[in-house]
Amino acid sequence: MGLLTGLRVRVVANDSQCDYKVAPVVGLLLLREVDVMLGPFCSFSLAAVARYNGYHLYQKPIISSGGAASALDSKTEYFNLVRVGAISQNLENMLLSIFRYYKWPPRPVQSLLLVHVPDEVNTQPDYNTQELMAAQGRLMCNAIEKRFSHQNNYIVRKLPYAPNNTHFHREVFRVMRDEVRIVVLCADPDTVRDIMIKAYEHGFINGEYVFFNIDLFSSEQLTARPWHRSSDTDSNNQAAAIAYRTLLTVTLRRAAGDRYAEFSRRVRERAKADYGLADYPDGQVNSFVGAIHDAVLLYALAVNDTLAEFGPAGLSNGTLVTERMRNRTFAGITGLVSMNDNADRDADYSLLDMDPATLNFTVVANYHGGEKRYVPVKDKRIDWYNRNNRPPPDVPECGFRNSKCSKDLSQVAKYAVAVLLVLICVLAVLVLLIYRRLRLESELQTMNWRISWSELVPPGDRLAALAAAAEAADVEALSTGGGGGAFTAASRRRRRHNQCDNNDGHCGGGVCCPEDLEAVSLVSQDTIAGVPISRVPAAQLFTRTAYYKGSLVALKQLPARSKRLELNHKLLLEVKRVKDLASDNIVRFIGACLDPPNEYLVTEYCPKGSLQDILENDNIRLDWMFKFSLMLDICRGMIYLHQSFGPHGNLKSSNCLVDSRFSLKIADFGLRSLRGGREQKEKEADTYAAFRSKLWTAPELLRIAASDSNFDGTKEGDVYSFGIIAQETMYRKGVFYLADGEDCVEPQELVSRIRSPPEPQQQPLRPSLSLEELPPGLDGDRAHALLSLVGSCWREEPSTRPTFNSVKSRVGRLNKEAAGSGNILDNLLQRMELYSNNLETLVAKRTDQYLEEKKKAENLLYCMLPKSVATTLMRGESVAAEWFDSVTIYFSDICGFTALSSESTPMEVVTLLNDLYTLFDCIIERYDCYKVETIGDAYMVVSGLPVRNGINHAREIARMALNFLEHISTFRIRHKPEEKLKLRIGINSGPVCAGVVGLKMPRYCLFGDTVNTASRMESNGLPLKIHISASTFTILQSLGGFVTTVRGEVEMKGKGRQLTYWLHGEGDSIVDPP
Repeated sequence: MGLLTGLRVRVVANDSQCDYKVAPVVGLLLLREVDVMLGPFCSFSLAAVARYNGYHLYQKPIISSGGAASALDSKTEYFNLVRVGAISQNLENMLLSIFRYYKWPPRPVQSLLLVHVPDEVNTQPDYNTQELMAAQGRLMCNAIEKRFSHQNNYIVRKLPYAPNNTHFHREVFRVMRDEVRIVVLCADPDTVRDIMIKAYEHGFINGEYVFFNIDLFSSEQLTARPWHRSSDTDSNNQAAAIAYRTLLTVTLRRAAGDRYAEFSRRVRERAKADYGLADYPDGQVNSFVGAIHDAVLLYALAVNDTLAEFGPAGLSNGTLVTERMRNRTFAGITGLVSMNDNADRDADYSLLDMDPATLNFTVVANYHGGEKRYVPVKDKRIDWYNRNNRPPPDVPECGFRNSKCSKDLSQVAKYAVAVLLVLICVLAVLVLLIYRRLRLESELQTMNWRISWSELVPPGDRLAALAAAAEAADVEALSTGGGGGAFTAASRRRRRHNQCDNNDGHCGGGVCCPEDLEAVSLVSQDTIAGVPISRVPAAQLFTRTAYYKGSLVALKQLPARSKRLELNHKLLLEVKRVKDLASDNIVRFIGACLDPPNEYLVTEYCPKGSLQDILENDNIRLDWMFKFSLMLDICRGMIYLHQSFGPHGNLKSSNCLVDSRFSLKIADFGLRSLRGGREQKEKEADTYAAFRSKLWTAPELLRIAASDSNFDGTKEGDVYSFGIIAQETMYRKGVFYLADGEDCVEPQELVSRIRSPPEPQQQPLRPSLSLEELPPGLDGDRAHALLSLVGSCWREEPSTRPTFNSVKSRVGRLNKEAAGSGNILDNLLQRMELYSNNLETLVAKRTDQYLEEKKKAENLLYCMLPKSVATTLMRGESVAAEWFDSVTIYFSDICGFTALSSESTPMEVVTLLNDLYTLFDCIIERYDCYKVETIGDAYMVVSGLPVRNGINHAREIARMALNFLEHISTFRIRHKPEEKLKLRIGINSGPVCAGVVGLKMPRYCLFGDTVNTASRMESNGLPLKIHISASTFTILQSLGGFVTTVRGEVEMKGKGRQLTYWLHGEGDSIVDPP
């Protein structure tokens, strides 16, 4: 649907002069006659207009690209106000994100200095001058002070700038020396440059201070080299260039790409042509201009939604329209526009730093307002202009005024000697005690498993991530087509759990799934974290990933903690034990990142996902050899784990991961302290996911966990979990599948029944083991043996359950092909052959679907363009304009159509034209003709192009016109069956030029005087008659067989008097008797 389709837009403009006294008068006059107001820009003017809008009950939307003041956040006072530009709250969030990122927290000493232009400079700024920047800077400065000091506990010092006041310079530099290291400048570019030069002259450009410049208005050209002034001296420019090395500029994020560049070019042209602004700067216009464009687009989208929901009556209610501007995201000229629930835009910002090589300011980081996230630009680093090139601390090492460093060197020496003597004595006593454990402790304390967040490199762009991941780990999707497998898996979950009842959440089979768990996901519920679909490459990913030392690794986020993690000896020893594990069926633990807030476990990445993902994917066909092979891998992994580490304690299908060679590996064991332990279990104790995850847990462990959540599990409990996984693998109907009337049981109820000890002579609750429901391919003896094995794994008495060595032996005997020889290569080749056959079937199916859709698209294109032209365009070739010496053009319209339309509804008119043109289109197919276009009741046809047909074009058009005239006499109007349509036809022959015009919705168009003459023949004709020109008459005479009469000379506009003829029929078939 188009924007504002069918609506007429009238623009009324007036100038408030950025004056809060003038703005209300202008606003009241405009609000009386408009549906929406764009502006004013200035906060004081906007506040006055928005207040009157509410008080006088106009209820009109007011959309502004300005109004950054925090006071305008209240939409109860400022009625129906929508802000699409930068607002102070977004800017404050960005600064807070920067401070947190570079670890500049609030401190009990002075931590932030704000410098702004005082209010006395100009209370009514001209909006085309730098006074506007100063006024907006004051508003931003006030908002930053309020937010940082009142809500975030920063101690803020704010000073008004006085350029010629020596007392100001002494005071501001005293504060910088004695109280702060971070300075925020809220002023126009010239004032900022003056302050920076003064700071350079007083020796504050030494890498110990950070200056932030809030510059939201300057053009792209000015923000690139803000330190340079062609009118200033070389020495001042050189000083400014050095001073700006410590300055970081905060500006609105500029839209990238050719679209915004073209928009900027057109703005400059309009500014020059319509307003005489010949000196408008080159480059991209600032984002506030683009925000006005996005304001119109936002209003159009809201109007469309209002019309769709309430009809035309809804447009008179400005509140309804305003409500549809909240909480929506769309692509604007300035980039992605995200509107929040307060009808304010969550604007994106960029942080600019000077490149010391080019002396140009470039973007080094971006702040995403919608996500409230600060993201450094890849391969870009801030030049901190100090020895270590690191962010300077907000408090000097020795504190302000050297309060932390003693000036008495002799006293320092005394303390140093005393401390040294104590240390020597202590070391002498302890050296004998710790010698034996020195090597072990050395290994523990090196903590080679700790990984810095900076060492984890994001996958990057889509193509680079896919190429690198494929090279590192042979990443492939479990199904072709990217996310297609995810939808299949989701549909399988819904089929497995059937349909949830709308009233009580119940479903028809297996474990019930509430609405909040029915969303399509690419991930397992326990082992892996979700990945935004916009960041998933063509291959299907199952967890958050990163590159560590060139290898693709999996990241599992650790839960938030209420207290700091203590790296004690017990934890370090456990980490070392887990890291030392090495087996083909154990997921390798690489390390952990513990840099708050980025706390992750880093493990080997398994690109096929979990066993649960495979079982829930209908596109993966698993035969019994494959299933037994997966079970054997679980046994091998658990045997190694029990021998080298201990019980798993949390074994389930989502913790069994599959690598690129379809080898299954056990994950998520040990490291209780890192994973959250008791605190995390208590937090998730009553959730649906927590109860569902307990369906793999042995009943005796459920009873122990009820009283002791620190219990780690037992080896017998792991065997029970294997039995649940084996039943899940055998039937592929979900975890704890129940068949005998147990249609819908909630996980919480299942866990309660499993935990309760069974009564005497009563069978404990276990999943179904039905011989009849087993998939085909297993003979009777092996089927009975398999069911017996699985049943023994989940016996109620733990001591009677088999060990994993016994289970492995029995599974191996059930499938000799998979485990008899123990030949790993043969087993791998069999797995890959199965997967290859499955993939070939999927590729063939998707290819057929593609070819079918391609055929539909081609047929649709052939209906829009001549077949030869369409074929040329599909080959990627351009269609050159072509000259045709002789063609015949047909024009027709319906006499009295305007009156008929006025007596009919729009739907009746559309139905009439559709019936008529469908009839004509069917008739055209019998002739060598091409329908050029229809406009309302006008119909245009041509013959003789793009394929030339000699002089037969006149005959083809003549016969077609006679056929039209013959069928129009019997045509019935549905809503007026008693009326007849009066078709008026005009035909002319001659030369034309034809070609494809346009790139979007290309049209095959005809040009030349022949087209105009054919149109005049139609407009000067009579109802139910065929009016032909002399050129057409001559060709028809040479062809013979057509009945014509002379009409005589007719006066035609632009042609003078022309001799014309009537066409009545061909041979004995007379449609219009003379």
